[in-house]
Amino acid sequence: MKRILIAGTGGVGGYVGAQLIRHTDAEVAFLARGAHLEAIQANGLIVHDNDTTYTVHPHTATDDTTGLGTFDLILVAVKATSLETTLRQIATNVAPHTVILPLLNGVGHDRTIRTHFPDATVLDGHIYILSNLTAPGTLRRRGEVLRIVWGSKEAIDPHHVIEHLTALLDTAHIRHKYAQDIQLASWRKYLFIASFAALTSYHTKPMDQVLSDHPDELNALLHEIVSVGRAEGIPLTPDDITTALTQASRVAPGAKTSLQLDLEQNKPAETEALCGTIVHLGHQHGIPTPVMERIYRALTDRPLT
Repeated sequence: MKRILIAGTGGVGGYVGAQLIRHTDAEVAFLARGAHLEAIQANGLIVHDNDTTYTVHPHTATDDTTGLGTFDLILVAVKATSLETTLRQIATNVAPHTVILPLLNGVGHDRTIRTHFPDATVLDGHIYILSNLTAPGTLRRRGEVLRIVWGSKEAIDPHHVIEHLTALLDTAHIRHKYAQDIQLASWRKYLFIASFAALTSYHTKPMDQVLSDHPDELNALLHEIVSVGRAEGIPLTPDDITTALTQASRVAPGAKTSLQLDLEQNKPAETEALCGTIVHLGHQHGIPTPVMERIYRALTDRPLT
């Protein structure tokens, strides 16, 4: 995997791309836009990684990948709201040998990608990381949380994908895990992020205060998501709820979710991916989701300030 495109160079894509540039000999291209792109083109991407600061320079940084040819690996790390637009944008960069790994919030994005690129190898995945842009061309990562979990619901060539991607991520010093059941792994993360994204945004409180101030509402919401997941064939259990609550108890005081931050800053928000999905799937399966539906309606009707 010598040619890599990072489609979306925010806190997630930017950090993963920086690690690939620093530690591998891959040719890494960044797809970015606006002031962020201009800053990368002028000065590189500045990364504040806990107590360390460094700058990386991608082989190419652009908002138009049309002339770049095809890539061996494309990491899709945009917001769910931009997925369809991004997939159309990278259409000329995908060939049958291309491996596409989405690292987005939500579930089911691999299905969307396959509709665009049925001949490519489309994986499913997610990432655990605390990283965000602090200014154009600058990102900050906090804490030691860093792990990509990836796999595929489709049959894949183990030599072409598993061994090569494992070697690449190992070389880049990115902790990762190949999940035999990637759907279950993705829903376990979704259980955590969807519940806390919904409640932090609805109550405009950080995660630790949601945990302490709204335990009954949180518990009801977690059970709604588990019920919907099980209707989708995902074997979630009460133990997964316990794990989600344990994860939340370890989050630093005052930490906000990305959905809450985006809504506060009037940015495009992943309300549909993190809240609407549960409401819509609940309706399809005849499963009541009163807590999530109330929150979803409130957030989508919220006027911009």
